[in-house]
Amino acid sequence: MKASFSKVTSLLSSIPLFSMRDMVWQYVASLGVAIFGALFILAAGRVLGPSEFGIYAIAAAVPTVVNSLFDYRIQEVSIVVLSENGAEEDAARDVRSLFLFDLVSRIIAFIVSIPAGMLILNALGFVVDPIVPLLAALVIFLAKVGNSLAVGVMRLSGNIQQYALLQSFDWAIRLAGGAALYFFATVTIESTFLVQLPSALLINLWTLVLARRIAVRRYGSQVADRAGFRNLVEFFRSRSKLLLSSQSISAVDTVVKELDTLICGIFLSAHNVAIYKITKSIAVMAWRCVDPVFVVILPNIAAYVADGRMDELSAIVKKATIYLFLAAIAVFLGIWVISYPFTAYLLGPSYSDVPSIIPFMSIWIVVALPFVWTHSVAIASGNAELQALSGMIGAVIGVVALISGSASWSIYGAALGLSVAYSAYFVISYILLKKKKIITW
Repeated sequence: MKASFSKVTSLLSSIPLFSMRDMVWQYVASLGVAIFGALFILAAGRVLGPSEFGIYAIAAAVPTVVNSLFDYRIQEVSIVVLSENGAEEDAARDVRSLFLFDLVSRIIAFIVSIPAGMLILNALGFVVDPIVPLLAALVIFLAKVGNSLAVGVMRLSGNIQQYALLQSFDWAIRLAGGAALYFFATVTIESTFLVQLPSALLINLWTLVLARRIAVRRYGSQVADRAGFRNLVEFFRSRSKLLLSSQSISAVDTVVKELDTLICGIFLSAHNVAIYKITKSIAVMAWRCVDPVFVVILPNIAAYVADGRMDELSAIVKKATIYLFLAAIAVFLGIWVISYPFTAYLLGPSYSDVPSIIPFMSIWIVVALPFVWTHSVAIASGNAELQALSGMIGAVIGVVALISGSASWSIYGAALGLSVAYSAYFVISYILLKKKKIITW
């Protein structure tokens, strides 16, 4: 076992894109969120039952979709902007502007999410208390507001371990709250949202305080100065291409984040929506075991681009693609095998169809993981518009696949449609990067 681990460590170290320290801590964050988050979702699905959990999933999907529409991917934007050489005063001003930009966009998303949630639930025929969309929107808002910049600052300053531990702690608290709710109160759709609020607020505030301290040390006390509307407008004008391209990427990402759940709500019963959501949670848990590659390599790729070593970068990602493909095969087969005892012992007979749906739902991992680096290369090389374009094309393909699949083959078609949606984005990103000769193989 020790020898195998040493071989894997040596292999990753041979690829200059990977920082083992950052990789380990990113895996702590991703696995913590994947395990505790998935357990929370799976436990909620088991206790609420398929019909009630289906409504919960749709209610949670609405603010997630709306937030994606107003998400400018400030974490990645901050890494690019703050990596540029400049005076401390300029960097401090950029930090203030980035925070204000994220704050304003999250507030707008929160306000829009509440009536949108009520309208969509009513349109799909689900009669719920008006507090349900409010609580669903509030969970997302408290967990996300200001968080993107904070994570970007932590990652850029080499303090990713703090973020990793906080993320795992967040979902561990939510899971503990869910357990307390089960044993000492009544589990309802409302209470399932309500129990998540304290952790969302606490962990996000903690993250913001730590990031502020790091930013002050790194960029000076001016970081703490107040940013005004004028600063925001000036920052947007100077960075509009990057911000709007990033926002476009987030908008099209909604197809695989939660828009798929809303599409399923149109064509499938609440019961089948619940089974779809549970199956997706298992597949996403598997994906989070490998997707830290994407965020870990961005600063290293940015360094290669800044030094003009594009040929060297192209050769490195080619080598990485082969290893990522082999890892994807292992993850795909592993999650399929594990899904059988997982369903039998944890989910119960109401979710007995999950193992047979898993292959359709998770085949995208095999296609997408080898090209997970495409986003980082596009952003770091100043070609965010390529990602926006590939995202838009992939989103159209994904929506068509989800609608036709759900309408024609029910839950199995929906699962396959999701795999098409996930895969299309990464494959098209690679094609566009190659066409522009940013990648030469």
